[in-house]
Amino acid sequence: MAKHEHATAELFDHVWQRGTYSGFSHNTRGESSTPFLEAFLEQVKALAVKAPRVVELGAGSCDHAIRCAREGFSTTAVEFSSVAVAEARERVRHDAKLQLEVVQADLCAFTAGLAPDHLAGVYANSVFHFLTAEERRRQYRILRGALVKGGVLGISFKGHGDALERRGKVVERSAAGALVEGEDGIRRLFVSDVDQLAAEMRCEGYTISRAIHWSVPGYNIASESGVFAGLLATR
Repeated sequence: MAKHEHATAELFDHVWQRGTYSGFSHNTRGESSTPFLEAFLEQVKALAVKAPRVVELGAGSCDHAIRCAREGFSTTAVEFSSVAVAEARERVRHDAKLQLEVVQADLCAFTAGLAPDHLAGVYANSVFHFLTAEERRRQYRILRGALVKGGVLGISFKGHGDALERRGKVVERSAAGALVEGEDGIRRLFVSDVDQLAAEMRCEGYTISRAIHWSVPGYNIASESGVFAGLLATR
């Protein structure tokens, strides 16, 4: 695991410990449904795989992982923060019908141990924006090997105009968008040109099926909107 990746994971854990934000997706209209999540679910179902297995990376409160499990997918939610994991496990503890495993692990350490050709889908909502281009491409290679033929990769990023972008400081500009350091010390890519990110996936052998843009009022900050750009791709 790279030093940069681990340091950022630690910062996200501090965010959970301090309750820095009033939301993430919890208690917003994006808690159980977004255009991106709905499109991901639709594409996984279209594979017609019996008992499809999916993984959500950086699952946070596990709202979307829970939704995947309720759709009948055998779901693994991966989250680094012990606080977030404890909260998620308590939420699902009394629902034995949910095929949902909540795993406390670093994202990159977890993906390194994935078995080949067994996942129908991999989903990461507003997570890969803290990775560098090189780190993203390394993850795409690893995840492609874990997906079945035609398997679905759903990756979303913070988008230009997001509440956290306006509150942070630009430290670098790339063709895809600005890299901004927030008040929480986390550096995030805020995407203004999603085609640049689609090109990274194509270089790793994926076919892009959809690009989706949406916003969620109150996502991180109660009075402001979270803005997102997502890509759905297939192996």
